[in-house]
Amino acid sequence: MKNIMNNNVILEINQLPSKLLEENPVFKFATRPPGVNFYVGIWKRGDQNKVRLQNGAQSFLIENSISVTAVDEPTSPSEGIVQFIIYSGVASSDLISHDEARRRFTSILKTIRKAGWKKFINEGDPRLIGRDMYKFVLNESPAASMDTDYEPTFEEWMRIPSRTRWSFYANHVYLSVDFSREPTLLDPEKDGAYLVTFTVDSENEHYRSYVEPDKREDWKSALPAQLAILPPMRAKAEAELRAKGVKIDETYQDPPKPNLVR
Repeated sequence: MKNIMNNNVILEINQLPSKLLEENPVFKFATRPPGVNFYVGIWKRGDQNKVRLQNGAQSFLIENSISVTAVDEPTSPSEGIVQFIIYSGVASSDLISHDEARRRFTSILKTIRKAGWKKFINEGDPRLIGRDMYKFVLNESPAASMDTDYEPTFEEWMRIPSRTRWSFYANHVYLSVDFSREPTLLDPEKDGAYLVTFTVDSENEHYRSYVEPDKREDWKSALPAQLAILPPMRAKAEAELRAKGVKIDETYQDPPKPNLVR
């Protein structure tokens, strides 16, 4: 039975584009400069409102979805789809109170963690937890990931900028989740509108992003030098934070590095 019949779109990193199109007829193919292949599925909310991210035992369902964009890697077609960007509402309705949005977004993060995904901290960022990571992201490094297990208070929630990330990994797949607020609906006493974005990367695609665009085709050769920069950055940041009395999460372990055999 086609997925469109049961209102589920099933996505799996590294699946062949032909399989994506065959199993999900809602997707259309488009090529955009500079020669990147895109596969786009768009639907009305409620018509095709569930996306299942297939990743072994760590699979989970995304509800209230709106659209998906998939990308392959032209220089390495055998990798299949290397990235999905999934857009969804935080609820079935467009307008929602900001505190209810906070609770629902936190519930999404808990669903991902319960499915077995581990939190991911960039190798150059300090290993912080809870409010310490919240303060680090807001005050020091907006590109860092929030602690996926920390539930911000309502006041903290309203201070989090749009596109702040919460990052995970499982089975050599990387996932980041963020939200965007409608900028004209920021009154905390009134309803707001939120868009949630799930960005799913294959392991290769995740690490390709570490190198300069002009080195992308030979990223495996360029990656070791880029990775070598990160541990000293983390060590420096952690030393400064320890000196201020901030606790470092010594139990956190980085995910395994990719196989760089050419």
